[in-house]
Amino acid sequence: MRIAPVQRTETDGRLELSVEVSHQDGVTTDRLWFRVDPRHVPYVTDTMDPFLLATLFLAMRKGENLHVEGPVSATLLENLEEFQAAWVQWRPERYSVVELSADQEVPDREGPDTRSALQTFSGGVDSAFTTIRHVKKEAGRGSLDLTGAVMVHGYDIPLEELDAYRALYTRSVPLLRGVGVELLPVTTNFRELWHSDLSHWEDAFATGMTSVLTLFSGRFQHGVIASSEPYGSLVLPWGSNPMTDWMLSGGRMRMHHDATGIERSDKVAGLARLWPEGADNLRVCWQGEQKDRNCCQCEKCIRTILNFKVSDSPLPPSFPHDVTPEQIRSLRGLAEAHINPLRQILATARRREVTADWVAALADCIAANEDELARGISYEGGFPLLATAGGER
Repeated sequence: MRIAPVQRTETDGRLELSVEVSHQDGVTTDRLWFRVDPRHVPYVTDTMDPFLLATLFLAMRKGENLHVEGPVSATLLENLEEFQAAWVQWRPERYSVVELSADQEVPDREGPDTRSALQTFSGGVDSAFTTIRHVKKEAGRGSLDLTGAVMVHGYDIPLEELDAYRALYTRSVPLLRGVGVELLPVTTNFRELWHSDLSHWEDAFATGMTSVLTLFSGRFQHGVIASSEPYGSLVLPWGSNPMTDWMLSGGRMRMHHDATGIERSDKVAGLARLWPEGADNLRVCWQGEQKDRNCCQCEKCIRTILNFKVSDSPLPPSFPHDVTPEQIRSLRGLAEAHINPLRQILATARRREVTADWVAALADCIAANEDELARGISYEGGFPLLATAGGER
């Protein structure tokens, strides 16, 4: 495979950075693009690092060596060798180690480390907690000068749902500005092009996030991805994790997997304490009909509502409906990655001696899904089913 040099064009008032990716067969060519606001052009990197990151899993899946026609960070090339070693150990049936090369290998950034940082921001609990954790310098010696965040259109909000993205972005701009963080909009066809399949996306989404972060390494020196699971409950393999996220660092931007030592229920409590406005504007939902708000019926909405319950924090207005025990019991089609955070909530509830009726319902839900998983029962579409109003299907 070969990645051709970047083409810059104007599209709908945005700067489009695109590359042609030609495949080993000499016939197939894909076009990968990112669109950024013109005012952020000075932040854009002069390397091809973002495009190498975005293309890596495709090359590994096809077993094709990958050459970049342009400059790539030598440090990134080195780190991606270790990254590949991990993923081939985890999924040998799916990926192969491939050789990576570039026309030019560039050295690391010169000059002092300013600690300037950019994070991915979806509006969810993990990313919102990471925002306020660094803004308030609650990360100890690991606190970064977080002044930027990227919100990506084309990942959890599909490209065709432009209105939902605009609504979420418009709501998030003043929210982040209030804590001194600039929100950068980015649109990309990365997921639509190569990772619409759920299983492949769950492997590759961190390379998608870091490709967008690295895009702005002309200004920021550190990229931050909020953790999904705490150290005590890691799910591996999983696209973003504390073992391999740092391997997506290059000489222009160092990647951080943030707050892995904190359970999600404690993140919720910290968010409610440190940034109530952030809690009031949470958006965790990706299954509901309106992607800019929470449906209160999907697995992730229900899980987050239970995070608030177990942390004894009031349910914010971003979740207009509470969940019933019947709805909790009705959740089906959960994979291990969905069951695992529910187990954490249950363990926390039992440790804190919570006796509410939702605790028993959660135990029943986990047991039923574990049983179906063990028996190989799956549901059409491969996604968790939405809870029904009455809890019956």
